Amino acid sequence: MSITFKLEIEGHSEEVNFSNGNAAALLILAGLQSAPYGEIPRERLDTAITKLLRALDSETARVRAVTSVAGGPRCSEGACTDEYLKRRAGEMMAMLVLARTHGCGVTWG
Repeated sequence: MSITFKLEIEGHSEEVNFSNGNAAALLILAGLQSAPYGEIPRERLDTAITKLLRALDSETARVRAVTSVAGGPRCSEGACTDEYLKRRAGEMMAMLVLARTHGCGVTWG
């Protein structure tokens, strides 16, 4: 199973897909509630971007995020190495910055 983050820009959509476990860890790193679906409204993008930036600089935060979702039910085990999580956090942050630039939010599900 996987979770797709998506934004709509002037009739065009951008998407990035993560395994359930990695999506949950990234949501935690962004300061958001881990859930199978949801939305980051444009008003909360700055906060999420700032938290992701801090997490990229903090191995402790990344380990805590992975550990917090490791015990939960997961249908698909994604790679949870630190380097992989940093790369994927960068991809998510790029999407959030794009959404902020265009004044829209990001949904996932």
